[in-house]
Amino acid sequence: MKILLGGIPLGCNNIGDEAIVACVVEIVQQALPGVELTVATEDPRTAERLGVGVVPAYGFAGRGPEGFAEVARGHDAYVWCGATGLSDYPQVGLDLLAAAQEAGVPAYVWCVGMDDELNPVFFRAGGKRRALLGALGLVGRYEAWLRGRLAKRMTRILPRCRGVWVRDPQSAGMLARTGYPGAGVAADPAIWLARKKEGWIGKERPRRLGLCISDQRRVADLAGVARMVEAVEGAGWEVVGIPMNPVTDRALMERELGVACAPVASPEDVLETAAGCGVVVSSRLHLLILAADVGTPGIGIVRGSKIANWLANFGQAPAGTVAGCDWEAVARRVLASPGERTAWLDARAKAYQAMEMRLETARRALAEKLPS
Repeated sequence: MKILLGGIPLGCNNIGDEAIVACVVEIVQQALPGVELTVATEDPRTAERLGVGVVPAYGFAGRGPEGFAEVARGHDAYVWCGATGLSDYPQVGLDLLAAAQEAGVPAYVWCVGMDDELNPVFFRAGGKRRALLGALGLVGRYEAWLRGRLAKRMTRILPRCRGVWVRDPQSAGMLARTGYPGAGVAADPAIWLARKKEGWIGKERPRRLGLCISDQRRVADLAGVARMVEAVEGAGWEVVGIPMNPVTDRALMERELGVACAPVASPEDVLETAAGCGVVVSSRLHLLILAADVGTPGIGIVRGSKIANWLANFGQAPAGTVAGCDWEAVARRVLASPGERTAWLDARAKAYQAMEMRLETARRALAEKLPS
């Protein structure tokens, strides 16, 4: 059997997305021994790293969907897997699903997430258009039309998939409100990495803060972040940057915050670095996930609901948003984290047990629904 995996912008300097696809490859290989996998990515090194075939990341990195249908026909199934594609770039995912369906290739959505906010780049009026619509009092109506058009596409394309699973209950609820109520609930595939690092769970951690401030939808108060770093270092802690985008996040933290970054370039690098921290503070979801995989708690700064959804697994709430955050309170939470570690590890054990059960159920369901 040959399966094509894609639908997220792989090979584009996002370590979180690379963690997702690496885990999906392992999960599918274990479920279907002997399967041949192809990954749609802009990084040809993925072939050697994961032992898969590669094709371009259709729909991303300035590339359109042209040629995707022909590639899909060379496979027995197409699986759109992982990330927050149902809200960040749903048009691309739906275009690829529709192309596969029209080519007669069974299509699936697996462990994809959905924020409570659709990507403002695509679903909010901007620039001159916003000014014109604002003058006419039509901004709200136009943006509602954009959302309605997406809902119509979802109700036309998703029911034709052989199976649809999202990564958390909140995504299922949002997808139902957007136009498709039939999704199963799994978990983020990146929790699979925890199975490789069980020996690290429960170990004491140094007084070191791992920090990731994303260059994508930046934190508004960078001066507040700098004050937080200064307060934590003043209390005798070390601060290390963990850039989930090794290019843009690194530049932001080193040049504008003066935070030295670890030389991370892969999910394994992030796991190793996070395991050496007492706590992480992040505005990127997958640093929080990879840190939790190795037993390190996280403090989240939200840009959409996906970080809040993740933290809810542990009975926690975000510390603030990229638009507004009390960074002095974040510093206090960092310094208090050693005393809360035992309680957090208990919450982690329960959360991971539930998520791993959902992921295993979805893995079996996907294997059963794939062509024999």
